[in-house]
Amino acid sequence: MKDSKRRVSALPRWTLVLLALALVAGACGGNNDDDGDAGTEAPEPTVAATAPEPADADGQAEPAPTESESDEPAPAPTQEEPEEAEAPAPEEAPEATPEPIVLTDSFRGVTSETILIGHPTIDFEKLNADFGLDLPYQNFGPPLLALVDWYNEQGGVLGRRIEVVSELYMPVGSTTAEAVCLKMTEDQQVFAVLTGFAGPGTEHVNTCITELYDTILVGGLPTPEQAEAAGGLWVTSEMSLGRRNQAMVSILEQTGRIDDLSPFMVFGGHPEQQALADGVADALRAAGAEVPVVVVVNNSGDQAATQAEVDVYVERARSDGVRSAILIGEAEFRNIHLFTTAPEIIYIMGHGDRLTDWLREPPDGLQSGTKVFTARAGPSPMEDPRILHCIGVIEAALEIEILPPEELEEGDIQHWAGMINACRDLSMFMQIAEAAGPDLTNESWVAALDNIPDISVPGMAFASISSSKVDAADELYLVEYDFDTRAFIELEGPIDVG
Repeated sequence: MKDSKRRVSALPRWTLVLLALALVAGACGGNNDDDGDAGTEAPEPTVAATAPEPADADGQAEPAPTESESDEPAPAPTQEEPEEAEAPAPEEAPEATPEPIVLTDSFRGVTSETILIGHPTIDFEKLNADFGLDLPYQNFGPPLLALVDWYNEQGGVLGRRIEVVSELYMPVGSTTAEAVCLKMTEDQQVFAVLTGFAGPGTEHVNTCITELYDTILVGGLPTPEQAEAAGGLWVTSEMSLGRRNQAMVSILEQTGRIDDLSPFMVFGGHPEQQALADGVADALRAAGAEVPVVVVVNNSGDQAATQAEVDVYVERARSDGVRSAILIGEAEFRNIHLFTTAPEIIYIMGHGDRLTDWLREPPDGLQSGTKVFTARAGPSPMEDPRILHCIGVIEAALEIEILPPEELEEGDIQHWAGMINACRDLSMFMQIAEAAGPDLTNESWVAALDNIPDISVPGMAFASISSSKVDAADELYLVEYDFDTRAFIELEGPIDVG
């Protein structure tokens, strides 16, 4: 019993020794090489030995559980934890320096410093002199050059300056237009052409740019077939004629006018428009309209034959109760004869932008009381700050005053057409070329068409573009022509037909 009592009475000493050892070990970073008391076997410095084992009822100390008996570590000795030093705040990583743009001679017409573009423009002075005309248009070259200078002052396209090659052509026949196409693409090796060729004798020469010489064209009005053949190299701010006529159906449907105007006659201007007429008729029927008559003029080259053909179609329309006619294409003689012989029909013309002459004088055959609805790309472009910016730049550079066509007096020079073409075409070119990046090529241009979610077209509230939709305009206004005031009265808009 004495031995047992000695073992029991020795526990307080072991407690002090072990506690001291634990404190020393904690102060020295957990060193396990401390010596025990002399003549006494030191216990193993395990975690379990940092605190005394509790005694049982007989005073015998209970053995510490082995690792196999318990997975819980013994509690650490109670002691005041030293205050942890506050860790220094991590230093903010320096902002990554953007990689500098490296410009190279990446493609035909593109150097590390410049982008060469071509700009064919009608020679109005020569046209008036050669044909005894008095067209009041300013040549389109100076407005574009003024805007190019402004863009270059802002840094061009990612640092590349724009250089322009301007060439005059005559819109009568294709001879001069074809010569200009060869000069710009083959001789001068331009990267792109802006605006393209206009006029009935030269519009087809635009394919010389896109198809024959694989060169980008911004402007003009490609047919769906021409746009597909160009593979994204031909883009325009305007709405294609095919989509324009389909858009008119969308406008009538969105504004709730289908029922009031039905039944319809869809009337194409020449045989090549049969598929377009059929497509418009299908869209009308899908919108709930009746379309009993779908026809085209098959004798467009003979006025007498055209007149006789139109008479047959008019009688057919009357017998089928037609209330409205959608007129596809220009077909001036067809329109004159329709206005004259069937003034009771409501006429709907898809492309109101081409009816500017109606502001000066109603077309032949049109009578007061005959209703004509059409769609225009925006009756109030002077309210668009993007248009006002272009006007301001050009007016300051050329010392001229630019007025919209409806505000011109007789004898005034028409600067509007040159301004609007340059403003829109150059704006589109700059946006797409910048989206194409520093490695500017035909391929990067086409790829960029699908990476511009919000392309901006001056004078248009709605626009979109992609490699499969190369005509950007999506905005139209529904207007009615007022015969007496010679004005287009806005009914609805802007309407998104994209």
